Amino acid sequence: MNLAVVAVDVALMLVATVVLMLLLGALSRRLLGVRMSAGRIILAGVLGLAAGVGFESQFIWRATEYTPAMIPVLFGIIVLVAITVLVVAELLIPQGTLPRPDQWAHLIRAAFDRNTRYLELLRIAARHRLFTIRLGPGSTAAAADRRAQAEALKRALEEAGGAFVKLGQLLSTRPDVLPAEFLDALAMLQQHVPPVPWDDIRPELERSLGGPPGEVFSAFSEEPFAAASIGQVHAAVLQSGERVAVKVRRPGIVPLIERDMDIAARLARRLARSADWAARFGIEQLVDSLIASLRDELDYTQEAANILALTEAQDHVPAEARVRIPRFIAEFSSDRVLVMEYITGETLSSMTALSSVDDQARHRLAQRLLAATLAQIMEAGVFHSDLHPGNIVIADGALVLLDFGSIGRIDSETRSRLGELLFAFSRRDATEFTEALFMFVDLSDVQDELGLRRAVAAFMSRRLGPGARLDASMFSQVMSILADYGLTVPAELTVPFRTIATVEGSLQHLDPTFDFVAEAKKYAQQRVTEATRPSSITKAITDELLSAMPIVKRLPQRIDRVTGNLADGRFGMNVRLFADARDRSFVREIISLAVVSFLAGIFGIMAAMLLTSDTGPQLTETLTLFQIFGYLFLVVAGVLTLRALFDVLRRRPSGSR
Repeated sequence: MNLAVVAVDVALMLVATVVLMLLLGALSRRLLGVRMSAGRIILAGVLGLAAGVGFESQFIWRATEYTPAMIPVLFGIIVLVAITVLVVAELLIPQGTLPRPDQWAHLIRAAFDRNTRYLELLRIAARHRLFTIRLGPGSTAAAADRRAQAEALKRALEEAGGAFVKLGQLLSTRPDVLPAEFLDALAMLQQHVPPVPWDDIRPELERSLGGPPGEVFSAFSEEPFAAASIGQVHAAVLQSGERVAVKVRRPGIVPLIERDMDIAARLARRLARSADWAARFGIEQLVDSLIASLRDELDYTQEAANILALTEAQDHVPAEARVRIPRFIAEFSSDRVLVMEYITGETLSSMTALSSVDDQARHRLAQRLLAATLAQIMEAGVFHSDLHPGNIVIADGALVLLDFGSIGRIDSETRSRLGELLFAFSRRDATEFTEALFMFVDLSDVQDELGLRRAVAAFMSRRLGPGARLDASMFSQVMSILADYGLTVPAELTVPFRTIATVEGSLQHLDPTFDFVAEAKKYAQQRVTEATRPSSITKAITDELLSAMPIVKRLPQRIDRVTGNLADGRFGMNVRLFADARDRSFVREIISLAVVSFLAGIFGIMAAMLLTSDTGPQLTETLTLFQIFGYLFLVVAGVLTLRALFDVLRRRPSGSR
């Protein structure tokens, strides 16, 4: 073969490769269902070109006779190799998992910091003997052992600091996951951190305010009066003379918290894959929800939104259930600084907060606190979810709430179900309580539903029977029973009841003689009484009629259509199979896979038959036209086989989890 022919052939192959890259970019999503990046397409095209050059050097350039009929075969080899590269690359390293080169330095540094933190956490866990702790609610350890283990976990989290203290505090609100001893210990988690020096906190404040604090405030205390792991609070005075509290996020705290949250998420994923108990408890989803709550606390704009939500919620509760929510100054607030009304008073956790309050006043404050909590949950649907004594202030004889980093929200349907649960609780009706409780969980995957019902009913009969002492902790014990049967209790149930359990501690702090159940029963009865008033019934009927009005307007037309079909003898029923889009998608994928596999087999058989055939027009001494078609069919069969294998192997991990 002369050099001119080789040059023309190489030029044609280069053109074919460029065309192939364009076709791969346009057809990769159609062929594999994945949009490939330009880098992968170029790599696949280059390797396909290299395979084409190798094929040419062995079978074309050395041939004594040249035929243009080999060009389609050459192009087919380039396509087959390129598609193979794309399939293998996507299966081994899915797109998005390999970072760009410009990100490598940052990721290497982050991995080094994360591994250093891993070693530190392992040393802390080993020092406090956490590897022998079983956190599941079904633990058979003695109560004394569980208390010792819970205290060890608390000390370890405090020593770990960072996000782990906050995650532990949030975990204390999940009685469906941890035994009562761990909940009590984690609820007392505190992080003793020194305040950030003024020279370090001032730049953070100036960036948020847009200038020196002296231009915004007429006075500013450089010494904070409160400090925590995420931020610290300074006293200040606005130019108008109003006293305010300025909450400033610690400089550099976000990357540290993000690192710890990343570690927690990675550990949860590993546990979910390696431990059956972790998968049953849904530990990955649990940690994700805790991280989402913690991420909200990092952003003070979210806390400001929570303040607005609770302030508006006061308009939806009775006057006797209203509490004071501090006002925040939006003009000077941002994601890292929150300027709020300064509250003069002492928190319930202070030793002297109740020294000057008589018994009757303490009882009235306890009644208001419980009424406010229940009204926020049951009527407004927006409630403060962390009402421990440190977040409640007595100011001028009124209750003021603090720290709005975490609030709960529930919809009207959930509030209605909670009302049924609370009403059954107040009536000591174990059967109704059990049925109302099961409305919150999915019993379809429970293997022993009868045993679960008996366990819950027996427990509630003991706790709700005559002479039994009732308290909010019983909800934690019920959720532990549900967890023993592999049920993950939704947050819309656990958060309100953990909030009630937390409030009970504050109520006992206010008034040690306060009867939680009796007061809750009064609230439930009052709610039922209000619901049966003529005005409430009229409003409920009006709301239902308004919601049903569109249906009523369409009803005459539909009745006329049905009666007309009956009169004409054309009445029938139309049932649509695979009405669910997920069912249609599944069937479509199965049919597509079957068709592709069938076609791959057909083309493979045809290729084998043509390649072994000696008939057909002779193109060269050793090659016929039918063999050329056989090579092309073999390429098509290979591409279709790759497509089928790609679909099967890519879906296997998700289907096996």
